[in-house]
Amino acid sequence: MTTDVIDLRDFYTSSLGRMVKNDLEKLIEKLWVATNGEVIVGLGYAAPFLDLFDTEKNTVLAFMPAQQGVLGWPSQRPIRSSLVEEDMLPLKDKSVDKLLFVHALENCHNTQYLLREAWRVLAPNGRMLLITPNRRGLWARSDHTPFGHGQPYTMTQLSNLLKVSLFTPVSFLRGLYALPTSSRFVQAVISPLAEKAGQACLQKFSGIVCIEAVKQVYAGMTIPSIRKRIPLSLISSPSRRPMGA
Repeated sequence: MTTDVIDLRDFYTSSLGRMVKNDLEKLIEKLWVATNGEVIVGLGYAAPFLDLFDTEKNTVLAFMPAQQGVLGWPSQRPIRSSLVEEDMLPLKDKSVDKLLFVHALENCHNTQYLLREAWRVLAPNGRMLLITPNRRGLWARSDHTPFGHGQPYTMTQLSNLLKVSLFTPVSFLRGLYALPTSSRFVQAVISPLAEKAGQACLQKFSGIVCIEAVKQVYAGMTIPSIRKRIPLSLISSPSRRPMGA
């Protein structure tokens, strides 16, 4: 069952959610160096992490799937979030430089269609970063966090899924070794120890797995037949670079 957007918002405003956000931001910053003039799209509930990018010097959009729901982002600035169908993104071919998946792949209804759309919209030299719950980790078993819902993956499963979808994995990271509890004592005392132990000898039991991938530009692609429909309109769309709805 897909996590509701209100539940996602509430989680990331909690003390546990802020800790998760800080941990995942460090992973993203390890792989993606800040640049200007790019089109950056977050899929799923990536909005909390899009603040890493300069929205004045880049075109940054938050796409949230229809089954999840949408919230306005960013706050106190022109809205750049949109409700979308995961198998029909309102973007032109090869129009995106960076594509960030957070709470997207594990909750989507059809991974084949979603990754097909990701391949279509990603530029030939673009990068895609997927963050999903680790099947072996404690967080995938925690119902009171967003990582305990949907389809978790091992690093091998996620890598194989990308390969059959015509993507080439290029970077692999793990994170979130802290315990999935809101206890202040555990967060202050136990979780830091768990982080150190996890990074040292329990990497396969991380809370999340993270893979950066590029698309296979010269590979052929089978396009599944899907029913035609009108994609949901953008709430707001920057005009720096033309995009098709």
